[in-house]
Amino acid sequence: MSAFLDWLEKVLTWFFALAFGALLIYGGLRYKSHLDEESDPWMQARKMNTASAYLAFLRQCHSCPQQAAAYKALDELQRVDGLLSRLNQTHLPERASLAHPVFSPDGKLILATGGHTPDLWDAETGKRDSHGGKTCASCRGRSQIDALDFAPDGRRIGAGMPGREGGRMAVWDMTSEVLIAEKEVEGSDVKGVQFSPDGVWLGWRGDGPVGLWNPVNGRFIRSVHPEVTSIAFAKDAKTGRPYFMSAAGKSIMIWEPTSMELIRETQLDSDRPLLGFSRDGKVLAYSDGRVLEIWGTDTLRPIASVRDLVGNITAFCRDTPSGRIVVGTQEGMIYLWDPLKSPVPQAQVAGHEGPIENLACGAEGYVVSVSWDGAKVWKLSKLRAPGSAEERARQRKFSR
Repeated sequence: MSAFLDWLEKVLTWFFALAFGALLIYGGLRYKSHLDEESDPWMQARKMNTASAYLAFLRQCHSCPQQAAAYKALDELQRVDGLLSRLNQTHLPERASLAHPVFSPDGKLILATGGHTPDLWDAETGKRDSHGGKTCASCRGRSQIDALDFAPDGRRIGAGMPGREGGRMAVWDMTSEVLIAEKEVEGSDVKGVQFSPDGVWLGWRGDGPVGLWNPVNGRFIRSVHPEVTSIAFAKDAKTGRPYFMSAAGKSIMIWEPTSMELIRETQLDSDRPLLGFSRDGKVLAYSDGRVLEIWGTDTLRPIASVRDLVGNITAFCRDTPSGRIVVGTQEGMIYLWDPLKSPVPQAQVAGHEGPIENLACGAEGYVVSVSWDGAKVWKLSKLRAPGSAEERARQRKFSR
């Protein structure tokens, strides 16, 4: 009996020793797996399952094996947050950005350029139209586009371009794809263009010159606003009288829209750099870091400001029917803000891997955002309100 008990004791000792060793090995493997998971960006993105987490992963991905799966998961999440479409850019080099986006008056088409030709996209589907390749065949070999605009009737496209000894403007007919008119601008590249509300004039600016051009009768008017960086047309709120505006830092010049006679020049009391006019000419924006000031062009007085967003502010646009402001930041965030109702944004979305380079608002409550990871169209009514303090902290953690 004693021998049996000694044997049993040895068996149990070995059994518990082996079991304890197995338990240590299992615990070590689990701990290693946990460390691997914590250090694996893809596993972290899947665990978090948020747009911010997938965008953080894609910033590090660089054609990694999980890239397609990450984009698929990101699109599914962003569609809940208001994503309508991605603009097809297969005709452009990888990581090439679109520039100067503008909506057609009905909001159905988006006009933009990859730098060399104007192109059109269907806003709802993101599919590319082929107008641009044919119209730009009339550009005489100088195809870089620095400015674009739709005429109010939606039937013409205006563009501004650089040249060897100056710039050039061109207007095409949308239906026939025929070049209607072009104009050389001596001594200055054309950096911005915008049609007047009646579609008769094309306002333009260089790096100092500013003026008007009538593509039908050829009338060309030129003046000077040193260091001008933004132009817009607007109407007087009381009289309905139209006017043309140019801005250079704090300096605002208001011009008669058919003669370029200077109506008024004023200096705004803002210490922040100029961001520009909204396309509808209703507001003017100044921005410094994470602060955005909105000024009314009818009163030339500040309306409101928003601050402490995720990332420095890089772009904005105004939704004309609602008066709300869409703001883009260096961290790829997009915010929706009503300056007349609240000092903080009402909605936000983690939109892009890189900085928001361009924003354009259109009819139907659409907005297009552009970064180096592509161009996306959003439905403003579907953008969601900011989440909890924990969710906002998580977005900051996963931002660039």
